Amino acid sequence: MKKSLLTAGVLSALLLAACGGQAEKSAEQAPAATSTAPDGSGKADVKEREHIMKAFKKDFGVIGKMVKGETAYDAAAFRAAAESLNTNADKPWALYTEASAQEKSDAKPEVWSKPEQFKQEADKFVAAVAALNTAAAAANSVDAVKAAAGDVGQSCKSCHDSFRKD
Repeated sequence: MKKSLLTAGVLSALLLAACGGQAEKSAEQAPAATSTAPDGSGKADVKEREHIMKAFKKDFGVIGKMVKGETAYDAAAFRAAAESLNTNADKPWALYTEASAQEKSDAKPEVWSKPEQFKQEADKFVAAVAALNTAAAAANSVDAVKAAAGDVGQSCKSCHDSFRKD
């Protein structure tokens, strides 16, 4: 059962990485997301959180390629991607402001109508990314980080299923 859960988690992570397209830059080359406090402008909040999510996609693309075996495991590049994810993991959530609810975005209305559930999903993501970062720091093989990468992917999927338009 553990093996099937691990496989399901890894597959979820890989599917999420694939649905976002292929990362063209490694985490070392990807620009770090620089979140600012919400400025009250809904458009600015949407733009900034989308910028952060694109950085997530690039970083997780690097991780996903290694987990899928599309690229060789490179511990330094994996660590850099995990560190970048960890640095930015808590940043987009404050940008889901009331003003941004009125703007065009991929966020479902449930973000604002179910704020506690949304916060729980955000907290799960932050925790999963922190665990991945810890695993990556100590890992010397892709097998040592697959479960943690799968947990991050599952967290993304869970939140997207409830709070993101497709």
